[in-house]
Amino acid sequence: MMKKKTFSVAISGLLAAFAIAVSFLETIIPTAPLLPPGIKIGFSNVAVMIAAKNVSFSSAISVSILKSLFVLVTRGFTAFLLSLAGGLASTAAVILIFRDKKSRFGCVGAGLIGAEVHNTAQIAVYSLFIGKAAFYYLPVLLCFGAACGALTGITLYLIEKLLKSDVLYNNYLNASETHGKDNINNG
Repeated sequence: MMKKKTFSVAISGLLAAFAIAVSFLETIIPTAPLLPPGIKIGFSNVAVMIAAKNVSFSSAISVSILKSLFVLVTRGFTAFLLSLAGGLASTAAVILIFRDKKSRFGCVGAGLIGAEVHNTAQIAVYSLFIGKAAFYYLPVLLCFGAACGALTGITLYLIEKLLKSDVLYNNYLNASETHGKDNINNG
């Protein structure tokens, strides 16, 4: 029992580190000239979806909160509130999708719904600062959110397919046979 909990905490930490690193990379890459301001694909949300689907719901929430805390440190309080609202709302939506084992939504559906809920929650929080005018930007975000959500969902699907295959495991075994198990195990 303890080993499973330790493993879950370790995987959650790795997913949070991945989410933060990808979030940072998406921040330093400038928005393409023809895209509206603030549009990001949201690849860091793949870590949250992996946690929700494969680790635990509390893990997904933890990854989302840690990602938002990173935003607080690097981009300030307003960005933190937007990240936290969007992150928690989309995490809740993805958790509901993955909780239902008979759900018709797959990885792409979870990515799409997660992105749209994320954008809607961010606009709702932003409207607290600037008023109703924030909602004029919602159609733009929803259009781009659909494309970005599909990309994150496809990414989740491909990562899961890779992890469920024996590709990683077989590569580790082949490396240990080629170089000797002592070299792999001892560093």
